[in-house]
Amino acid sequence: MWSVLRRQQGEDYELPPPTRGNYTENLNHIARFESKPNAVPHDPHLLTEPYEARVYKKLINHLGSQDLILRQKAVKALILQFGQNIEHVARAVEEGVVPALIQALKDEDEVVRVDACIAMAKVVQHPSGQEAILSKHFEINLKEAVYDVPRVAVEALKTLQAMDSHWNDRAGTKALIYCPCHDMPCIELYIKMAHEGNDDVKSEALKALTKVYNVKEAYLKVLHAGTMPILTKLLASESKEVLEHAADNIALLCFYSAGKRAAVVDPSTAKQLIELMPHDDTQVRIAVSAALMGITIDNVGKELMIANGGIEQILERVQNEDNDTVLINVIKTICNVSENPAARPPLMACVMQLQTIKEDRKENKVLMNSATRAIEMTTWKP
Repeated sequence: MWSVLRRQQGEDYELPPPTRGNYTENLNHIARFESKPNAVPHDPHLLTEPYEARVYKKLINHLGSQDLILRQKAVKALILQFGQNIEHVARAVEEGVVPALIQALKDEDEVVRVDACIAMAKVVQHPSGQEAILSKHFEINLKEAVYDVPRVAVEALKTLQAMDSHWNDRAGTKALIYCPCHDMPCIELYIKMAHEGNDDVKSEALKALTKVYNVKEAYLKVLHAGTMPILTKLLASESKEVLEHAADNIALLCFYSAGKRAAVVDPSTAKQLIELMPHDDTQVRIAVSAALMGITIDNVGKELMIANGGIEQILERVQNEDNDTVLINVIKTICNVSENPAARPPLMACVMQLQTIKEDRKENKVLMNSATRAIEMTTWKP
């Protein structure tokens, strides 16, 4: 036992001799370690692990240490604790971990700031953690971290995404949207980062923007902030993550009539989405096909689909697509576009393939029903 404790404290230790259960041997073994006159001084950078609840107070104290190595070790230890059991978050919050981590977001060391954001992402997912943040308006500090260097900004954006929670009626997201007057609302912040950041920051900012739609009133706020033109520009990105999340946002905005109208104001929005339909990445195709499905509900969207080669891309996808989600979205787009009389003659070329899907894919009810409906609408005659 003494060897274990000395090893835990970072001191030299000796393995105990093989024991035969002899009481005298055990006493002699303990005496060898007890009789050392002067203990070796601890390594000043050594972070030992205290037992039970004492660990939280010690780690929190080390977050404010003058020793950079101890600060780095302390925040990494918190991340490890939070990852093992969510109850560690609740107990650490009781000990005051939230103000300590908020202060760590301003640390001079980039590694500490990055890890502080990662730890905060764990904290905000616990009710007591999010309550501690919202009660003191610490979400403002989280948004300020988005302006940091890209590595920190990415983790800060992930933390803001994690604040979206169903168990408190999206209180975290609402606090980010309806913020104090001196602070930038999260919608404008996300749009700014999506427009100005590097690809990693843009991707996380767009993912964070998709969270605000869980608050119904946010749709119009996003549109009024001039989001659609920026999303259209991002469709020219070479990053598949940026493409995916930009198309995701367009698809979500198109759930509302105002979003559909905004998506067809600039014809290049539909044109670029059509050009992305055969993209190599499956997730990009899923997002793009969902966006086109929403846009083509609008009559102008149907016309743009016809004018920009969308029918040809639809025929190619129906014939060659291997992902069911993309295929369902494309078939639903056929239903939308076929309401335009000019689209029905060229769409007749896919009726046989739709019939095959209907007969061969009965295990997928959504796909089978979508194919049935598309056949009916494509072959309909007045």
